[in-house]
Amino acid sequence: MSGRPLAAVVLVLAASLPTAAQEPPETGGGTTEAQVVSLAITFQPWDQDRPWAKKSPQVRRAESVVVPGPYLLTTAFVMADATHIEVEKRGRPVRATVRPVLVDPEVDLALLSVEEPGFFDDLKPVKLAPSVPIRAALRTARWRNRQLEMQTSRVTRVEVQSSLFGAVEHPFVLVTTDLSGGGWGEPVFSDGTLVGLSASQSDQSARIIAVDVIAAFLREARHPEGYRGMASLDFDWQVNEDPALAAYLGLPGPMRGIVVTGVPWGTSAYGILEPRDILLSLDGKALDESGYYVHPRYGELRFGYIASDGHVPGDLLPAVVWRDGKEVRLQIPLRRADSELDMIPNRQLGPPPYLVAGGFVFRELDGPYLRSWGDEWRKRAPTQLVVRSALFSEDQAADRRRIVIISSVLPSAYNLGYHDVSDLEVVRVNGQVVDSVAKVAEALQHPEDGFDRIELRPNFVRNEIVLDAAGLEAATAEVLEAYRIPGAARLDETSP
Repeated sequence: MSGRPLAAVVLVLAASLPTAAQEPPETGGGTTEAQVVSLAITFQPWDQDRPWAKKSPQVRRAESVVVPGPYLLTTAFVMADATHIEVEKRGRPVRATVRPVLVDPEVDLALLSVEEPGFFDDLKPVKLAPSVPIRAALRTARWRNRQLEMQTSRVTRVEVQSSLFGAVEHPFVLVTTDLSGGGWGEPVFSDGTLVGLSASQSDQSARIIAVDVIAAFLREARHPEGYRGMASLDFDWQVNEDPALAAYLGLPGPMRGIVVTGVPWGTSAYGILEPRDILLSLDGKALDESGYYVHPRYGELRFGYIASDGHVPGDLLPAVVWRDGKEVRLQIPLRRADSELDMIPNRQLGPPPYLVAGGFVFRELDGPYLRSWGDEWRKRAPTQLVVRSALFSEDQAADRRRIVIISSVLPSAYNLGYHDVSDLEVVRVNGQVVDSVAKVAEALQHPEDGFDRIELRPNFVRNEIVLDAAGLEAATAEVLEAYRIPGAARLDETSP
């Protein structure tokens, strides 16, 4: 394995861009040396086992490309947990202040500003290709040892996939590349025009964010009313390849369309599509029984891209379904893709909420915590957490926001008998259903008959924890001092 791993942590940093009227027109030209800028990013991730602390600072190297504005365009992944950014222009370090302007991990793209006067004077914005030439050899660029390295990348195919930790399905160009250790935002060119950014790489196989997505991101970044994000459908479905299933649902004629199996709360199709609908078409594009449609440039693609291909949040997306023995025409109001709507989000959108009470460490289950067991976390993490992630990660509802766990117990005399408790899901505290760390903190203010009672999801260790409510505050203070914890809680009381 080489290059950027295919699993990583992504964090969103939000801001706004100047409007299109404040930016110069898009221009091309210039050499590649004047279009590619290297980044040295100092980052400091949170310690998932000790969520009140951060790990030691580290540095990652990445690439960016100059786009109109002027700004630097790179992937959102490289901005994860960033604390300081340095730039190298034409292979040489430059003293300049670099700030994130817009970072959207839903599509894994980020814009950066450089505030050093004259920084962009000898640089040139790239010209975007109209699409990815799938039958041409591409060139991937990066700076190494003050020299621009250009390596050939050969297109294998174009596939619609989700970003590493985003909710938008869009085209990725899958290539075989001569570049080693890539996947860190390297720009990819064809005939001097930008066709994509490298998002991940394993051995010599790389995944490139297609220029179609980059163009849409830059258009939205310049929107006069501010960045609206990318639209997503995000419902559950299965193929309609079984003639018996199609007959059971009453669909006449040849096999076609996909079967809706669930519509998560908060998504675009919630309240519009229904389980057992057969989705026949979206935006006038017919879907086959495997969920593919014919794209005018890339041929057969998965249907998920239709929602963001020429559409933005707020648009109405026409749909045709087979329901109750007849075709029904619908309008799906598109919503912005938002991984916050997952009950087990793939990434943290800020510092992880936590609560230390009597030595019990409460936190919310998310992707970064699961991945703290390493790349093979699905084999190494506690089975009950892996199962919850696999089956219920998108089951958030208005009254069930997050899964709360006791990640560990910091031993003290107060919590004697519970020192072996770890990674168990909390269902209720003092009779109150809890779906956030903030709810746990609030419930602990209302003991029952002098005791705090914590109910856990059935497991092989403990089903219930009972604590002396009168001693909780003093025990917490003792634990904080003994383990040098700066604060008892960091609460996130916001709702998606």
